Amino acid sequence: MQTESSLPIEVVRPHIVSVRSLVEFVLQSGDLTLGGFQRRDRAQAGTQGHRQVQRSRAAGYEAEVEVAYRLESADLPLEVHGRIDGLYASNEPVIIEEIKTTTLSLDLVNEDHNHLHWAQAQCYAFMYANLHNLKCITVQLTYYHLDSRQEKTFERHFTMPSLESFFFDLITAYLGWIQKMRTLQTRRDKSIQQLEFPYADYRPGQRAMAVEIYKTIRANGRMYVQSPTGVGKTIAALFPAVKAIGQGLVAKIFYLTAKTPGRLVAEKALEDMRKANLRLISVTLTAKEKICFCPPVNCDPEVCVFARGYFDKVKTALEEIDQHQAFTRPVIEEIAQKHQICPFEFSLDLALWADCIICDYNYAFDPRVYLHRFFDFSEEPYVFLIDEAHNLPDRARAMYSAELSKQAVLDLQHVLKPHLPGLAKKLIAINKILLEIRKACQAGGINALVENEPSETLLKSLREFNQMAEDWLVLNQPAPFRQELLEFYFSSINYLRTAEYFDTYYVSYFERLGTADLKAKLFCLDPAPMLAAPLDRSQSAVFFSATLLPMDYFMNLLTGAGDHPKRIFQSPFPAENACLLIHNQISTKYAQRADSYAAVASSIETICGTRMGNYLVYFPSYAYLEKVLELLKERMPESQLLVQGRGMTEAERDAFLMHFSAENQETLVGLAVMGGIFGEGIDLVGDRLIGVIVVGVGIPQLGLERDLIKAYYDRQTGSGFAFAYQYPGFNRVLQATGRVIRTETDRGIIVLIDERFTHARYRQLFPTHWQGFQVVQNTSELKDKLARFWSQA
Repeated sequence: MQTESSLPIEVVRPHIVSVRSLVEFVLQSGDLTLGGFQRRDRAQAGTQGHRQVQRSRAAGYEAEVEVAYRLESADLPLEVHGRIDGLYASNEPVIIEEIKTTTLSLDLVNEDHNHLHWAQAQCYAFMYANLHNLKCITVQLTYYHLDSRQEKTFERHFTMPSLESFFFDLITAYLGWIQKMRTLQTRRDKSIQQLEFPYADYRPGQRAMAVEIYKTIRANGRMYVQSPTGVGKTIAALFPAVKAIGQGLVAKIFYLTAKTPGRLVAEKALEDMRKANLRLISVTLTAKEKICFCPPVNCDPEVCVFARGYFDKVKTALEEIDQHQAFTRPVIEEIAQKHQICPFEFSLDLALWADCIICDYNYAFDPRVYLHRFFDFSEEPYVFLIDEAHNLPDRARAMYSAELSKQAVLDLQHVLKPHLPGLAKKLIAINKILLEIRKACQAGGINALVENEPSETLLKSLREFNQMAEDWLVLNQPAPFRQELLEFYFSSINYLRTAEYFDTYYVSYFERLGTADLKAKLFCLDPAPMLAAPLDRSQSAVFFSATLLPMDYFMNLLTGAGDHPKRIFQSPFPAENACLLIHNQISTKYAQRADSYAAVASSIETICGTRMGNYLVYFPSYAYLEKVLELLKERMPESQLLVQGRGMTEAERDAFLMHFSAENQETLVGLAVMGGIFGEGIDLVGDRLIGVIVVGVGIPQLGLERDLIKAYYDRQTGSGFAFAYQYPGFNRVLQATGRVIRTETDRGIIVLIDERFTHARYRQLFPTHWQGFQVVQNTSELKDKLARFWSQA
């Protein structure tokens, strides 16, 4: 038995905070403002400006001096750290220099220009004086103008008692908040230690998946998981990650999704764990454009009341962090409206203190919008749970590609000509380059020019345009054309930034569009090399999906040649609950499509006439859908046909799905496009959907980019067609068929219409729960097999 003296002593880890974060949290006030337009290289120029000032100083000057102060406390040790820009240690008294760079005219900068700057400097002064037992110290606040390279300096003298009083006032205010957060974290950890799996039983494969993910997190590794519908992959991923937080293995969970339905499922999984007494704070991030209270987005405090006085109000709003655990979009909007603050910025501020952040892929992977506050400075252990990971390759290709339109150049040039003729001339130069390329393509009888390097001529003209555009934009003057100029400026910046990444896994192309337009694009063929750095921001990462097949294909696209563990789980649903039929006497190949319309329409009529219920039919394109729809109208009542429209809004999408009711008194046939908004992420349980028909093998439309991907992977793997067309197409098929059996009690039919499904190159892709498929050759066989299946109900 252990005596009291031999009991292990719990070591309380100190809370570590930077001087800047401490000062901003306690003292920041005023409006939320983006500070107007800043040049692209502002951060780099600021760093260079610091160095320029430091190099200009006299002998004996020390630069970048690290300091720290630790406040010992039995409850919560606190460690403040920072770096002094410059120091004259041999002076009497010692001089601490804080350097700030600016593009604001120095005539407008006075001693009280920004109280946060003095506050940071005072903290450094206290920490240094405390370390060296100084009674007084001088603080020199220097503003360096980046354009003129002129300096303006202010000087204040401080005694140690005054610095100590100032510093501990900050600490006291900050500790109140940190004590509150530590109390919540202690409650969280205790609840995690006692947390049981939130459901009565694990589903088949669910416990094994959770165990494998926990091992991956503990080993700081990466893993791929193919987990069919029904395994319960969301809770199987979140439960072990939550357990890892309780054991100190993980600081935050980033649950990354591609679409809104994935975020809602993650929110529900966390809520189910909370019903089992979990105490954990989660924040769901919603795109600024969607959650903004004052659309279109304009963060000018003169225009937006929710930006006005944001920092004066946000601390009160943050105090509500202990009144909620799930900061979903409605909760964030409610609190933001109550306190009259920007909901988007509030969600980001909440995220700093949350345990789980549910958000879109781009907040972790997109170089334009990723969360700098987490990934640029912090070294905390994060886990990335990457849901529906089959969507990430194409999303990543889009993130790491960039394009420009000749028409956009011409339109902006016409707008700017009366107001900024010099800038308009720069656009004329860009347009001339693109026009010459278009003419060359036309003369050569080709639709596109493909090159293995970016056009240096175009890049040079873009840089010249951007430099001149920045000279005007930095003035922050209102103008009717400002937004249009900003949009093209950011497009050109993205093009130039992407050119810096350009490597062997990129291609540059110019494609003729319509009668006069030309698209210039830097296209990322292979996203894996570009995803490497963002993935390194996590300590561990799990890629999971119901359709991560073939897995080697996805591993190649997401992490390249890395040999990471992979697990494929089996469907937990009884095989007899689904009837999978392949109609192999119809070809939907592009050259034979016109001959297939009548046979496809006849098959749909037969399938949906066998049993009354709700069906979804997926087509390879709108054009194909519309041709078959014309024939179906001759065979079925139009009231039974529901068609996916082009560019449907969220409200229209929801209305479409509402038609799929278990209470319907007649058959409903929904016609949709594979890979579209109804191709995945919809959950029609039970009799809301009893059958899915897939027309074709899902091959993406033939086009330049797909052909470029094909050529690249022919060189890399010898499997270009599979990588560019077959595998992405079959993934669409898998997603579509996954709509019909959603629970262990669902029964339904799946009919695949295309003779290619019986070919070996497709059969080898079938998941194991498809092994009982049956082949039919005509509508008579089709009707007979369906009747037998339904008679067993």
